Amino acid sequence: MLTLHHLNNSRSQRILWLLEELGVDYNIEHYQRDSITNLAPESLRAVHPLGRSPVLTTPEGAIAESGAIVEYLVRQYGQTNFTSPESGENLQQYLFWLHFAEGSLMPPLVARLVLEKARQKGSKPEGSPRI
Repeated sequence: MLTLHHLNNSRSQRILWLLEELGVDYNIEHYQRDSITNLAPESLRAVHPLGRSPVLTTPEGAIAESGAIVEYLVRQYGQTNFTSPESGENLQQYLFWLHFAEGSLMPPLVARLVLEKARQKGSKPEGSPRI
């Protein structure tokens, strides 16, 4: 049985989505970020040395990194709807979209998230005096 170690506000959301799309039976272990530091709990290190999410435990062991987990799930469970092309232009398109989220899309999204959090922490409640 597969177990997804799911951390709130993390890339494990995409793994949850893929598991559902593939119709794979799985368990889910929920983890919460520290409300002050926003870091993952230390308990995730017991699952995988990176101490981050997503982590998927499989009969073969634990696998981390969302791209690697996607490839594993597609190879193991995607025989009908999610088979990857063997070669040619279709393979190039498959690889592009598989890695686009991490390579091109994620950095600006993370920067926006960090800057928004900094803006919120730096803003003062309405009515407070300006210094």
